[in-house]
Amino acid sequence: MKRTVKVTIRDFSAIAENLNDPGELALYESANGRTYEAEIEPDGYAVVDVSDEDYIELAPGEYQIMIEDWTVAGKLGELTLETKSDPEDDKNLLYRGVDADGREVQRAQSLPKQVVSQLAKTWFGSGK
Repeated sequence: MKRTVKVTIRDFSAIAENLNDPGELALYESANGRTYEAEIEPDGYAVVDVSDEDYIELAPGEYQIMIEDWTVAGKLGELTLETKSDPEDDKNLLYRGVDADGREVQRAQSLPKQVVSQLAKTWFGSGK
């Protein structure tokens, strides 16, 4: 499945250790901090075409999935809950409530993606 991702590599040592061609490291370094369309594999790895000829593979901790535009997340009574990636922090999501005309009624709040994931698992996850 294609998703928008931002490359967020914090430590290049493991990548450099696994590459056969030192020039490949430059691809990872130049991609870092940029946003791309990527194919997300079932194992969580992202395959990013950085040019027509070159691609990189990113482990789950080396990228963040990004939602660039306000997206409907659901309804809360009369309000529509919308979300998008927080432009100030790649690891956070913004949430806001809008009325039927699309006017912001509840101002946007930033929450860490990890908190959202943990809440979803706690409230809606199935027991073992």
